Amino acid sequence: MNKIIKFLSSLRFTLFLISLLGVMFMLGLWIPQQNLVSEEIYEQWRHNSPKLLGALESIGFTSIYASSTMLTLWAFFFLNLALVMWQRIPLIKKRIALPEGRPGNPETAPGYPFHASYQLPTGMDAPAVIGLLISNGFTVSGDGEGFCGVKNRLSPIAFGLFHISFFFILLGGMISVYTKFVGVLDLAEGETFQGEVSRFNAKPQLPKIGTPPIVAFTVKSVLPTRINGTPTGLKVNLVDSRGVEHEANVNRPYKADNSSFIVNTVGPTPLFVVQDRSGKDIDGAYTKLNLTGGKEDVFSLAGFHFRTTFYPDYYVKDGAPASRSQEFKNPLFMVTVEQTGKTIAQGPVTKDGTLAFADYQLVLKELPYWVRFSVYKERGLSIIYAGFAIASLAVIWRFLFYRREIIGIVRQEDGRALLVVAGRSEFYKSLTEDEFTSLFEKILALKGRTDT
Repeated sequence: MNKIIKFLSSLRFTLFLISLLGVMFMLGLWIPQQNLVSEEIYEQWRHNSPKLLGALESIGFTSIYASSTMLTLWAFFFLNLALVMWQRIPLIKKRIALPEGRPGNPETAPGYPFHASYQLPTGMDAPAVIGLLISNGFTVSGDGEGFCGVKNRLSPIAFGLFHISFFFILLGGMISVYTKFVGVLDLAEGETFQGEVSRFNAKPQLPKIGTPPIVAFTVKSVLPTRINGTPTGLKVNLVDSRGVEHEANVNRPYKADNSSFIVNTVGPTPLFVVQDRSGKDIDGAYTKLNLTGGKEDVFSLAGFHFRTTFYPDYYVKDGAPASRSQEFKNPLFMVTVEQTGKTIAQGPVTKDGTLAFADYQLVLKELPYWVRFSVYKERGLSIIYAGFAIASLAVIWRFLFYRREIIGIVRQEDGRALLVVAGRSEFYKSLTEDEFTSLFEKILALKGRTDT
């Protein structure tokens, strides 16, 4: 078992895993992945190369990132990382522990850049010096014949935390990549969404592991807010499946099932109805029209095609239709009616207005809004944030509360007690020497110092 653990935690095994993961990622770029190509292209590939595709599907390489091979490699990678971190625990414990026995002579001890000796004031002895060091944050072991003091003794733990943060960040990143869903969804006022993938625009990016957003809600109202023609916000009121109301806007998405529904675009969803001469409804529908920025859109009713542009705040400028602003103050549609490719009528249509063509008329009965959501789902973000928080804590702890170490003895010389000390630190050695000098002059209330 020890040999297996040693092999799984070895640098050679780490490099082997990284190499294999790199090869798998390269294959994923070379082999068309089923969730990234259209069904038509995928089926055409099956028709042209059935044996090759069958072989790749059998080993899971057409969904390589979610294949058993890739997941096994990731499992070994995180096992390797965990074992490496576990092996560092004895080293951290050793660095935290105070030296056993009496330390060496501070006058000759190697690795201590700070050396000094002080004559102790009358009445001050070794226990008093040790007590003053303890009151200044040092953990001290030993006595006057040899003592060791350590400040911020637990700072090596930050070293372990920093390595743990990498584990969290990598784990969270992997979970995010495998559970990520990205899609665009258009919903009109009064429309209900129940998590249907088919309702998303085009083809959303599906998660390799897990499900798309399992969310149900109804768009209750859409309220664009503008000041002097400048968009300042977009409020969308939603009602979830439990009847609880939520408000989403440009800066505050609606969140459910680890998913964020981010509001970013609004447009008209007119209810156009085609009527005959008697006023009987022949055909009609709510139509989400993408007319922002002066675009033209098309819809069909009763066998006719309608091309339309939209003027939210209509007025006539130099004999041509225009919009004073993007506020929906005076909405008007400029509609062109076509049949078999020929234009048969053209004109404006306002709310409750009509446009006559052939033996029919087009009526605008209602004008609600539609709103576009950018939808994202991924489960690893909280783990990534936790990893960065741990890394930040470790860096602050490591570099601001770094370890200082002092060794010393108290001996009699010419009838007076003499304190001999040596000191060192992990970082900022010049600053630490100044700190030690200030410390001993403070705690001993000395007027002078004799360097050794």
